[in-house]
Amino acid sequence: MSDRPPLMTKRRTFLVLVAVGMMDMFLIGRLVSIQAGEGPRLKRLADDIHYRGVPLAPYRGNIVDRNGRLLAGSHHVYSLYAVPLATGREREATAQRLSAMLHLDPATVLRRLSRRQGFAWIKRRLTPNEVEALRAVLPSLPGVYLLTEMGRYYPQGMLAGPVLGYTGIDNQGLAGVELAYNRALTGKPGQLEEVYDVTGSRAVPATQRVVPSVQGNTLELSLDENIQWMAERAAEEAMLNTGARSVSIVAMEPDTGGILALAQRPSLDPNHFRDFPPQNGRLWAVSDAIPPGSIFKPVTLAAALESGATHPGAGFFCPGFKVVLKRRVNCWRPGGHGPETLRNVVENSCNVGFMDLGLALGIDRFYEYLARFGLTAVPKVDLPGAARGIFPSPRRATLLDLAVMAFGQTLTVTPLALLSAISAIANGGELLVPHVARRILTPEGQVVEDIGRRLVRRVVRPEVAQLVQSMMAGVVARGTGKQAQVPGYQVAGKTGTAQKVVGGRVQKGVYIASFVGFAPVPNPRVAMLVSVDEPKGAFYGGQVAAPVFARVLRDLLAYWKVPPTEPTPRPKPGEAAMVPNLVDLAPAEAERQAQVAGFGVRFSGRGEWVVSQSVEYGAWRPAGETIALELGPKPRIYLEWVTVPDFRGLSASQARHLAFDLGINVRARGNPAGTVVAQTLSAGRAVRAGSTVGVWLR
Repeated sequence: MSDRPPLMTKRRTFLVLVAVGMMDMFLIGRLVSIQAGEGPRLKRLADDIHYRGVPLAPYRGNIVDRNGRLLAGSHHVYSLYAVPLATGREREATAQRLSAMLHLDPATVLRRLSRRQGFAWIKRRLTPNEVEALRAVLPSLPGVYLLTEMGRYYPQGMLAGPVLGYTGIDNQGLAGVELAYNRALTGKPGQLEEVYDVTGSRAVPATQRVVPSVQGNTLELSLDENIQWMAERAAEEAMLNTGARSVSIVAMEPDTGGILALAQRPSLDPNHFRDFPPQNGRLWAVSDAIPPGSIFKPVTLAAALESGATHPGAGFFCPGFKVVLKRRVNCWRPGGHGPETLRNVVENSCNVGFMDLGLALGIDRFYEYLARFGLTAVPKVDLPGAARGIFPSPRRATLLDLAVMAFGQTLTVTPLALLSAISAIANGGELLVPHVARRILTPEGQVVEDIGRRLVRRVVRPEVAQLVQSMMAGVVARGTGKQAQVPGYQVAGKTGTAQKVVGGRVQKGVYIASFVGFAPVPNPRVAMLVSVDEPKGAFYGGQVAAPVFARVLRDLLAYWKVPPTEPTPRPKPGEAAMVPNLVDLAPAEAERQAQVAGFGVRFSGRGEWVVSQSVEYGAWRPAGETIALELGPKPRIYLEWVTVPDFRGLSASQARHLAFDLGINVRARGNPAGTVVAQTLSAGRAVRAGSTVGVWLR
């Protein structure tokens, strides 16, 4: 018998050897592939298992005004975090110590320290006192660390607070332009990574790697900080003088659609937005549709002239009422205006004349021009919360609805939408997109996006716009808007007094007083709308809102150094004349302006500036009277440092008036009928004008 293996066995052995050889070749090839080709990637994956990252928030982009002045910036703040796996057996004691130092619930802190993860926040945005206390004890608290984050701050306090908005705990925009331009402002987060071992403890020696964050872009607004201060101060003064529920002022460049100022009272400080009612942060001029009253009439006038429904030589007659569909609709003047020209209808703000214009237009054309003026759509403004007006359905609207809408009732519009329509009249007939931002820039100043003039459509011909401008100028020169006059300039405007609608019903004795206008005419540089909600006492727009408009306009034209456009005739002795605003002027200039207006002056006190006058600005007195002026060492202006007074013992009203005189704001809490017992900022402290002082009343 032969010992040689059979042929079958040889073949099987050969096949096994071939298979083993091929397997070896595959494993060798794979090993070479892993080591040479995938080695760096696999090393990174292995490292990542041991690296634990702490987020590094980026610098949020700055927000600046049109002149580059900082309105919102970022600064360093400290937060406390823990690596729960590294806290060990001492986590209960650590939780007790941290909760006492940070005023947190011990159970909450312990729960965070007990998580089976590599990172947990303990408290964000620590106060300086908390940081100082923690630094002394952190070495004895295993697994607990301080981290530098980015926080938002608003150096001008309440200035444009609702416009700027505010950010959340993670620096995300929550309101205003912070929300609208959140993507551009946010930047790109980074990360701080450290090596930890399998027990969750930081490796020794410690190894770190940093992924740097990228700063967000800069947002340049169309707002002008100085004009915003003028509007804010005028709104505050109007609140004090009228006892109104709220005041809103919007100023716009007619030629670009850029918003120069958007002020409201009540307002908020975005540095401490949680201390204010949520409604204070809502931009009423953008989000609240209100009955406009007679400030809507220029739209009806422009539509009637553009469509050919009327002409400059048309005649009208006002008996004091008009009957439409068997319903009597009264003019604001019970006895009527009698025979009138079209110009008289505008200057007298005659409701009957405007009902005639609306009926001549007809329902279809009236709604067509509402749409052309942008009043039936949501404004494309770059601010959150924009709303559209409310109108009767065109299919169901009656001639009675049309007649009443023609003079600004039975419809609502937002102040911003109406100001955009009036700006179209001011700029020669072009409707523009309103905007609060001008440009988006890189941190180095390179332009990323130019947000400039954007044309929607032409709504009326230039000659029609000029004719409406002329008639609106007559309203201020001879009609219901005399208190909007600014000596040396031709001002165009329209007064409005609308009854408020609450719960779907018109409320008697509750009004919104408004004024809308632009100046100088011709070639207006600014259009502005002032709205005073529920003023106490006087409630007509010409009495309440027009003087506020004139105050801001006078300051604005002086700030821009716009030369006078027309001579100012001096009134005859005894003739009724409007008292000018002489506060914040040098004595020589105050005396000159008083003489131009027909008044003499008498100075008291010492100083280089007029700080008060005996007769209120906007009042009407016989020409030739003498106005007593008090002098002081400096003008009462914003953007300066002032000393906080002692408010204790004062009533809420006394505290607000004292604060206003000094150029600061007061936020009152407690018993409204009580007196001040404490204040947030101590008396004698120097603060930036415009800052807010909280007071408690008891």
